[in-house]
Amino acid sequence: MDAFQYELTSETAINLKYEYGGEYFTFSLYRDDRGWVIHPFDGMLLGNQAMCALVVQELFKHKPFQVMLAKESILFSDIRSTVNLENVSTPIAARNERESHDSPADDMMEFVEQHTVEEVIDYECGLIGSRISFYKEILQRMFMDNLGPSDPEFQKVQDIVRIYEHSLEKLSSLNGPNLDAGRRGRF
Repeated sequence: MDAFQYELTSETAINLKYEYGGEYFTFSLYRDDRGWVIHPFDGMLLGNQAMCALVVQELFKHKPFQVMLAKESILFSDIRSTVNLENVSTPIAARNERESHDSPADDMMEFVEQHTVEEVIDYECGLIGSRISFYKEILQRMFMDNLGPSDPEFQKVQDIVRIYEHSLEKLSSLNGPNLDAGRRGRF
């Protein structure tokens, strides 16, 4: 198996597989209203921001990945990640062993200090909005392939869209006018 593989699943979605450290990591690269989003599917990367940053940095240096981006007319500057990689300043391997290691509680407190609840809700709404767009595009393609509301798979995808839309509505309502009662601080 090659160190890098990709599959175009649609005009706005690409599945990626990248080998790093002898392990294969799976990513989804998809387009939403604000550009391209790279999302890791592996729990190790989702739960470890520093590890995710290392793998993504190496992926971006990998020439076959760069060629794929060029072929698909995707600019590096248009790609953002669902995992916040901006606050990872020093890779784990470069840290002094005498330094204290952050605990999950420290990571949570750092997150809380850097984001308002409104920002978190907006971010989550954006993620859900991109998923709605993705599944609506699947519905359009299914419809173009002569699958419609009478098809069980079409109905299931419609249900996914409805669930996401309902979730987005409920989540968006959290940022309503009564949320902060004059407070604009952190959580």
